[in-house]
Amino acid sequence: MKKWLFTLLLILPMMISAQKEIHLKRKYLGKYKGEIAAYNIDTGEKIMRVSSSAIYVEINKNDITITIGNNKLTGTYEVMFKAQTYFLVDAKIEGQLATERIIVYKRGRKIARDGMFPQPVTQMRKYK
Repeated sequence: MKKWLFTLLLILPMMISAQKEIHLKRKYLGKYKGEIAAYNIDTGEKIMRVSSSAIYVEINKNDITITIGNNKLTGTYEVMFKAQTYFLVDAKIEGQLATERIIVYKRGRKIARDGMFPQPVTQMRKYK
């Protein structure tokens, strides 16, 4: 009986702490802008060059909007984990199978979007 009680008291707090949902603080929400650098795509027949384009990301309390050129994508997000210097955000965009990965840095009012291959990682700064 003592072993069961000891096991329950040891495992139960670990299970409860593992289930906590992480939320972004209000200071990390807002509008960010940056520029996706030019990159090349290998189509198999030839190599195409994609020119640089502006990107805007707006993170709200419950949703996220990503605007690249004339394309406006909306969806929801979830904070995957909280590290010492950043949050890793997984954005689920409507109509896309793949998710967007965004790193929200705790300092510097900046974020980074991990572009889908072959897009490069894009650094963005907060603006009003």
